[in-house]
Amino acid sequence: MSSTRPPGTGNRSIGAGMSAGMGAGMEQVSSWSRDIRFVSGLVLLFFATTHFLNHALGIFGVGVMEQAQSWRFAIWGSWPGTVALYGSFVVHPLFALIRVAQRRTFKMPAREMIQIALGLTIPLLLVDHIIGTRVMGSYFGVDESYHAVLRRLWPTYAVTQSLLLLLVWTHGVIGVHFLLRARESYRHWRDAFLLGAVLVPLLALIGFSVAAREAMQMSLPPELMTQAQQAMANFNVATAKSTFYGLVGFFVLFVGVREFRVRTTRQITMRFVGHGTRRLAPGPTVLEMFRRFGIPHAALCGGRARCATCRVLVIDGADSLPRPSMNEARLLRRISAPDRVRLACQIRPRDDLQVQILLASRLNAAPGRTLEPDAMMGKRGLTVLVADLRAFSALSERQLPQELIGLLNRFFDEMGQAITAHDGRIDAFYGDGFMAVFGLEGTPARAAQSAIAAAADIVRAVEALNREFGAALPLPLRIGIGIHSGDTITGAVENDNLGRRDITVGETVMIAAQLESATRRVLADVVVSEDTIRLSGRSYAGTSALKVSIKGRDKPLNAFGFVSAPELRSRRDSASKAKPSVPLTGEESGEAAATADAPAREPDKPVTEG
Repeated sequence: MSSTRPPGTGNRSIGAGMSAGMGAGMEQVSSWSRDIRFVSGLVLLFFATTHFLNHALGIFGVGVMEQAQSWRFAIWGSWPGTVALYGSFVVHPLFALIRVAQRRTFKMPAREMIQIALGLTIPLLLVDHIIGTRVMGSYFGVDESYHAVLRRLWPTYAVTQSLLLLLVWTHGVIGVHFLLRARESYRHWRDAFLLGAVLVPLLALIGFSVAAREAMQMSLPPELMTQAQQAMANFNVATAKSTFYGLVGFFVLFVGVREFRVRTTRQITMRFVGHGTRRLAPGPTVLEMFRRFGIPHAALCGGRARCATCRVLVIDGADSLPRPSMNEARLLRRISAPDRVRLACQIRPRDDLQVQILLASRLNAAPGRTLEPDAMMGKRGLTVLVADLRAFSALSERQLPQELIGLLNRFFDEMGQAITAHDGRIDAFYGDGFMAVFGLEGTPARAAQSAIAAAADIVRAVEALNREFGAALPLPLRIGIGIHSGDTITGAVENDNLGRRDITVGETVMIAAQLESATRRVLADVVVSEDTIRLSGRSYAGTSALKVSIKGRDKPLNAFGFVSAPELRSRRDSASKAKPSVPLTGEESGEAAATADAPAREPDKPVTEG
């Protein structure tokens, strides 16, 4: 029976199927090789850390180094330690080369170039060190003790060994930093990590220098090495270096042949929503395509499937893509990604595809610029204060522009002082109001206390402005303040025209704004959520229990309304007549204004708002 299929279609279909199968296989290899590379890298970094800390003990003398070395040898000299160490030494660079060979473009951020360059340079210096110590000690009985090795290295090889230490440590620290920087918990101990990253190599170099000088002064017979031993050492060094760089050369040749083949075969059409259409040979990941064509994109982890910032929506062609690998699937489940959302760093299209970037970098950024996280980016628990002048529209209609702007300048000046005095930060000014956050430094309890104390200072500052501008104002100034504590998203946005601005967003900000709006209806100057009161760990007198309706929530939010400014003033005046005034300072005065030093009374009954 004759076939209506055009000639050659069957071969192309078979070839496409084979390509898809190979692509899926490479995705799986890439998935588990990342984990192997990560674990082996951690083993090598742990060994380097123990080794360098042992060096640091040289500050106290060679004897202390020798004692610590016996403990270190007990770990790494054992069979499990030896297998883990030398297995990682072979596996880590091998799989790193495989990852480099998988790249279809070498346009990459500078940090990745540095990481690759360090990985290729370290073996050049490390092979001599390993063979001159561990290998020669195991096969020829050469003394591996610190006093012997230090005399062997100092001062001829001091510079190269110091450089090796810095290269190894820098390579490992960069890898760990870019592994963890996308995690929310990293910001809590980032400073400690940076301190350790600086102190460990610094102390190791100092200990190496001090102990080497001490070893050179010891009265020991000169170390003799036969010509056979020296020849064997040189042979081992040359063999190890030749093997490694032969492997590098093989990968370079492999990449060259592959690029020649893909550029002489068929091309696919890639449609990037908002960035045009491109034709190219199949093979690169979508993230590599972004880099090749200079499309602004985000990729915090550098394309290792550890973050989801490079995710894209596959508009057309999703069925032709291989299924997500284990790591990609795990990450997509973690962020509850909808269907047809994939990680750009993990998909290698073999057929035409149309994608849309979901988390783009700046659209007007320089070509190929990626999103770089700032130090404050992440999710964190903060206390948010939102304040707004009441009846400002009516006031603006009755005041001259010069008077109104002068009043606002004085108002925001006072508000800024009240916020910064309690370690807060004003994130936004809008018209006659502003938003401030507390808890960027310090504990959550302290943040809640500071926000309430700042609210008291704000109320008192508004009263002072009424006294100052009372004769010129048609109606007194009043302010509403809402305070709520919870998780927020903090970071910075940047624009060539507006510059860089720190922002705080999230449901907590929305709730604080709605609590501020509720102050108009419950006749209270300050409304504080129950969450903030509980977090502060303190009790405040002179408050009314409230239930505030929150948009988007089925149940009302429990909150407390602090007494209004006139009532607060009258209670304070009556209290001052009844007893001698005791001056309060600092936070106590702020809390007194917020909690109203009121006479004992029955607890207020809950007030339902909404």
